[in-house]
Amino acid sequence: MKNIITSLGFMLLGALIMGVVMFKMAPTMMVHELKSPYGVDETVKVISQNAKKQGWVVKKVVNMQKTMKKKLNQEIPPTKVMKLGQAKYAHELLQYDDTRFVAAMMPHSVAVFQKSDGNTYISSMNMGLMGKIFGGETDLVMGKVQADDDVIFKFLMP
Repeated sequence: MKNIITSLGFMLLGALIMGVVMFKMAPTMMVHELKSPYGVDETVKVISQNAKKQGWVVKKVVNMQKTMKKKLNQEIPPTKVMKLGQAKYAHELLQYDDTRFVAAMMPHSVAVFQKSDGNTYISSMNMGLMGKIFGGETDLVMGKVQADDDVIFKFLMP
């Protein structure tokens, strides 16, 4: 009986430790952040060119710095949010009831921003991990999105 209680205690402790580790690591696992060798505008331009080569469309680029100034009369560092679309991948998910919920993550957003260190960074959802979480057809399509992201953002890799 003592061995069972000890085993259960270690299992609970292990689960607690794993929970804390996952809680701490989740933000960096869910969202990629990469440093760009260029300024904000040039980074947006390179991402746009690379995305188009991969069959993506740049649907919109939102200038958050301009929006914050206009709406709130507040200054923020240069920040742009790119909205990218890929009709083939979207169709693969939107045609079925059980995968249509992924529309909440469409179009694919990429943020390009300047930090207080003066450098430009991009952030994007880890679509490969998101696909693994959902599984099935969503995993297959999100894997394709992640593969395209890897090519689009290759200029940011060390």
